[in-house]
Amino acid sequence: MDLVPSSVITAIALSAAAGKNPWVPLGLLFLLAAPESVPGFLMEEPLQASLHEMGSPELLFGLGVTFLIVAILESLADKVPWVERWLVPVSTSWRPFAAVVVAALVGVAAADIPQETTLATISAGPVVGAEASFWWAGSIVAACVVAGAVYGWIATIGKTGTRLVLSLVPVPSLRLAHSFLDDLFAVVASFAGFALGDSVLLAVAAALYLIAGLVFGPILTRLTWIHFRIGLGIARKAIRGATRDGPMQPRTPKWLGRALEARGVASDNATILPGYTYRAPEIGRCRAGYVVLAPGAILFATRILFRPRLLVFDDARLCRLGLATSATTRNVAVVDRADGGALREVLLYLFPAYDDEVLPAIEHGARSAALAQVRASSESARRGLPGYADRESSARYLPPERAGSLRTQALVTVIGAVALGVLSGGVFVPIGTGYALSPFPRRFFAGLAISVYLSLCVVGTFGAAWPVAVLYAVILNALALRDLTRNAIKARVEGFVDRRAFLPPVCERVWVPERGLLGPDDRFRDGDPLPLTDGPWKTVWTVLAQSPPATPPHPAQAA
Repeated sequence: MDLVPSSVITAIALSAAAGKNPWVPLGLLFLLAAPESVPGFLMEEPLQASLHEMGSPELLFGLGVTFLIVAILESLADKVPWVERWLVPVSTSWRPFAAVVVAALVGVAAADIPQETTLATISAGPVVGAEASFWWAGSIVAACVVAGAVYGWIATIGKTGTRLVLSLVPVPSLRLAHSFLDDLFAVVASFAGFALGDSVLLAVAAALYLIAGLVFGPILTRLTWIHFRIGLGIARKAIRGATRDGPMQPRTPKWLGRALEARGVASDNATILPGYTYRAPEIGRCRAGYVVLAPGAILFATRILFRPRLLVFDDARLCRLGLATSATTRNVAVVDRADGGALREVLLYLFPAYDDEVLPAIEHGARSAALAQVRASSESARRGLPGYADRESSARYLPPERAGSLRTQALVTVIGAVALGVLSGGVFVPIGTGYALSPFPRRFFAGLAISVYLSLCVVGTFGAAWPVAVLYAVILNALALRDLTRNAIKARVEGFVDRRAFLPPVCERVWVPERGLLGPDDRFRDGDPLPLTDGPWKTVWTVLAQSPPATPPHPAQAA
């Protein structure tokens, strides 16, 4: 190609491959550079000859084999969930650097190619002179490095951001299939970059990949940053657990202090906790920032294009503040009244931290915001929830008695899975049969469809997929039991059922403004037990053995 040197296209392809698995393009580059020559369909001859001069054949071959072994190990680790959870934050940080390194190697090698080999003609005439050759070589290296940085970033955030999105979708094999596709992309892109650097087709593909990255890159970058921060929080917890250090207080960034001062809020009088949200009005999607509890308002602060953006829940509209803690997440649920008068709930998630770093801070912040803590199952707490007032007249929000019996649903789920699984030899294991006796019949049919899909996988592979299919059926049935459990808890504590809620968070601690306190009996007192809001389904089954209690009448109705 005349407009874009083939070395730049090669650097683009290899850097994109490095964003998926950084060791694949490095390993293939050194292996193809080790011999004196390779067939032209594997790599362009001038580029291969220049790469061959980087070191001795033994060194190049040893580096190639080492990097490919590491590539295989990373590929295997990427498919083991508990290893992948720790690997992602680390690998996300090194993939862009690997992309720049492999692109720089290509650029330096291309700069050493004789000039007449890289450019036959240019529009301004032949390039002559040592100075022109120097600038040409430097421009090639710079172009490769810049292309490597851009495409490495796009590929990295595409892998990590998409993986985080898929983790929110409870469909079997999605994350595993995505991992295999990433491996395939890394291998194909690497070979295509070596062999088709002068191809118009590869240049068009690179342009389309750039356009897709610019369109989806921002939100995937934010998702990647959230995932990276979660990994750092987990590592910080592990370090604190090993060193037995005391609670760590987050430092207030200067930009946040200035933004709070502009609103008349002194950062010294506010409780500030690092957090993130997947969706919030005025903030957008997938934003990391800080949850701020201050006198007169609750805020979520983030930066958009380096400018502070605040989502403010002022005291006049605030209806409820809740803290929900589960085995995997901790979130702050804020409810206020929108401009139209309807209740609006926003979920703000906190980054991983120990309880003694979060709970005292939340309690102190609620007191400074002049909020009263109430019992989570009280009428004062329930009135601040969207859907509670519509539970008798809405098709989406149902009264608590419509939740059904968790005991019956759990028994049907377990017995159905075990009985039909044994009778079919593990070929057909029904998923979520208990949904048939719940307010969520669509989930029953979804589970049935997934069960059929897994059965077809077993039959289509002549039994080879049987262990994986059974494992997925067990995991998804456990997920269905957890969902039924959470919804049963929600019906007991919050007094209604939301038919669209999947694994709904239930707050064990709730605060409301003093004007929202309906009576002294609703106030939470020291020594009052916290409601059970999460746990194994058997434990919850025992606690919720009786049907949910009737919702207490509104004081106005009682009068």
